[in-house]
Amino acid sequence: MGRTEYIAALDLGTSKMLSIAARKDEKGVLTILGAEKEMSGACMCRGYIYHVDEAAQKVSALVERLNKKLEAKVKKLYVGLGGQSIHAEYYTVRREMNGAFVDDRIINSLYNGCMNYAPELMEILEIVSPEYYLDGRLEVDPQGLPCQIIEAKFLLILGHPSLKTNLEKSIEEKAKIEIAGFFISPLATAEAVLTRREKKLGCALVELGAGITYLSVYKNNLLRYLVAIPLGSNTITRDIIWASGIPEEEAEGLKMSEGSVLIESENEEPLYKVIEARTNEIVANIIEQIKVSGCESSMGEGIIITGGGSQLRNLDEFIRLKTNKPVRIACVNKSLVHWTDSWSDLIDDPANACAFGLLALGKENCAKVVIPVPDPPVVEPIIMDPSGNTNRRREKKGLREMWSHFSKGLFDEIREEE
Repeated sequence: MGRTEYIAALDLGTSKMLSIAARKDEKGVLTILGAEKEMSGACMCRGYIYHVDEAAQKVSALVERLNKKLEAKVKKLYVGLGGQSIHAEYYTVRREMNGAFVDDRIINSLYNGCMNYAPELMEILEIVSPEYYLDGRLEVDPQGLPCQIIEAKFLLILGHPSLKTNLEKSIEEKAKIEIAGFFISPLATAEAVLTRREKKLGCALVELGAGITYLSVYKNNLLRYLVAIPLGSNTITRDIIWASGIPEEEAEGLKMSEGSVLIESENEEPLYKVIEARTNEIVANIIEQIKVSGCESSMGEGIIITGGGSQLRNLDEFIRLKTNKPVRIACVNKSLVHWTDSWSDLIDDPANACAFGLLALGKENCAKVVIPVPDPPVVEPIIMDPSGNTNRRREKKGLREMWSHFSKGLFDEIREEE
């Protein structure tokens, strides 16, 4: 990419909006150019735009501040698509082959058959992790193989139609900023924090946000399960407010600075009991969904937790004790970003993982094209010679003489040809 080209992303969370612009080299490594954050306020509810106009104003203000840090202004943004209605569902398409060989036409017809599926009250946001079965036998690459029956098992990412509609209304129609593309938010987070080994050997990625907890399960490099649990770290903050009567900002600060998930003795402060009780409910839901996924026994790399809520003290140890599986807290993979001290806080914050994943997945230039303005022509001073002619008159006279000489030669050549 050229000097003024970069990729820009927008992560709309329940508690905050984050926009980052970065250049990407030929190896896909990001160099951060600028970042801005805006508190979501009441316009977002569990990852969903609740108030279109207010969200548009906040996005406009966010991008305006970001533009002040960039050579070329933001023209468009990659946007994360999330919300509590997001979930995965398998759908199988079947074709009779009668011994014919599988080719591109068959593969495309299976995909189109999946696209024609219309789930009730839901929209297909993305189709991932296709698996092909030829006469009941799994084939990684079915092309060129004969069979009697081929089945394609697709994992559909579904969500309420208003998820995408409200984003388009707010960002494109109201804020007048083009959307370069949508990526499913928990899939973008996985792109930023998971290793190839974890996706291969199997793992559960838990992204604990303010309003939602996403659970994504991977095995053999494929997404196997995805669900949004409508509980997040804000529920813990609200419990502290209810128990103590302190303001929200103070309760959030107390939770992160003094709170702990584990109660070590009977005499612990009531704050710890409040935090543990609600965290226990969230983790119980996570464990139940892992069981529902059918992958509980095949997660060789255990559980990876990220998101702003993952920073709650002793949460990783609490989940390890409850599941008897290895647990690690994940920030952005260092191989994804050129490290600089000036951006260390941004990179090391698990709450920002999704935004970096959006940048990693984005490919289009998101900057407005900067057209250099040519220097103004140099105006020569007018100089009078003794005859009263100016240098400009002499210049014009010289041009007339040159044209006369050229045209005479041209006409002579034409006469010779005739």
